[in-house]
Amino acid sequence: MKLVLSVLAVISGALVHPACSQSYPSKPIELVVHTAPGGGSDLVARTVAEVVARDKLLPQILIVQNRSGGSGAIAQSYVAGKRGDPYTLLSAAVSVILSVPVRTGMDVGLDKFHPLGLIGTDLNALTVREDSPYRTVQDLVNAAKAKPKSINVAIGSTGATAHYFLYHIERLTGARFNVVSFKSGPDAAIAVLGGHVHATTENLADVLPQVESKKMLLLGIPSEKRLTGLPNVPTMKEQGLDLHIGAGRGFAAPAGIPRDAAVVLEQTIAKVHKSAGWREFMAKYMYEDVYMNAEEFGRYLATRQVDMNRFLSDMGLVQKKP
Repeated sequence: MKLVLSVLAVISGALVHPACSQSYPSKPIELVVHTAPGGGSDLVARTVAEVVARDKLLPQILIVQNRSGGSGAIAQSYVAGKRGDPYTLLSAAVSVILSVPVRTGMDVGLDKFHPLGLIGTDLNALTVREDSPYRTVQDLVNAAKAKPKSINVAIGSTGATAHYFLYHIERLTGARFNVVSFKSGPDAAIAVLGGHVHATTENLADVLPQVESKKMLLLGIPSEKRLTGLPNVPTMKEQGLDLHIGAGRGFAAPAGIPRDAAVVLEQTIAKVHKSAGWREFMAKYMYEDVYMNAEEFGRYLATRQVDMNRFLSDMGLVQKKP
C-alpha cells in the first residue's frame, strides 16, 4: 500500500504545471511587442521591464522581444500559441489585440488571452510638418473635402488607434483622406518630416520629440481637456470634433496559465502602475493616468470589441476565418 501511494505521489507531482511546481517566476519572462523598436508599445514594454528590474518587483527579469509584422498579427499569434505558458507575455495595445482576429480571420481572439491589467492611455494627435500650409484641423479637413483622397495621412498600423482616429474624423466631417500604412508610429512621423505625407494621426509619444524641436506642429489632440504640458494645443473637441481617443496600454498572458502565476503577474502590473518610474514615463509622454485590474481590463476589452468590429467592417477590413 505504501508503495502504491508513493508511486501515485510521484505521478501526481509530475503532472503539476512547471509554474506551480516551483516558485514563479523561476526564469526570465519574454515580453512580446508587436512593433519595431522605438514605437509606443516598445517604449512601454521597455519602461515596464526597467521598472520591474530596478524596483525588484519580480525575482526574474522581463526580456523584451520585438515581433513586428502583420500590423500585430505575428506577435499576437506567437503569444496566443503559448497557451498555459506564464513565461510569455504580450504588450497589449487595446486596438491591436481587438483588431487582429477580425482583420486576419486568425483564431487569436480574446479567448486566447488572460488579461493582466491596463496602466495608461497614450493619446493620439493630429500632426503635420512645421512648415505645412495646414495650420488647423479645419484647414486639413477642408482640403480633404475639396479634393477627396488628396491628403495623405500616415499611420503605423492598420486597424490601430491612429487608423481609428482618422476614421472618426472622416465620419464627423465627411472628409476623405488617403491612408498610408507604415511599420510603426515613428516611421509614420518620419514620413511626415520627409514630406512624403501631409499628416499623421499617430500617438503623441511618437511625435512629441519632433514637436518639441519645432519640426512638427500639433493641430489637435483628442483628449478630454488641454494637456498641462501643451497648453497652447487645442483639443479636437474645441475644434468641433468631440473625440477622445488614445492607445490603451495593457498586458496579457496566454490563456490557461496557472492561477498562482496569474496572481503574481496581475499584482506586478498593479505595482508598476504605482511606481515612480512609470509615473515619470507618463509625465514625459503626457499619458492619461488610467488603471484597470485584470478583471476590469477583461470586461473593457469585451465591450470595446463591438465598437472595433463596426469600425473594421466600415473600413472593409473584416476577413472570414479560414
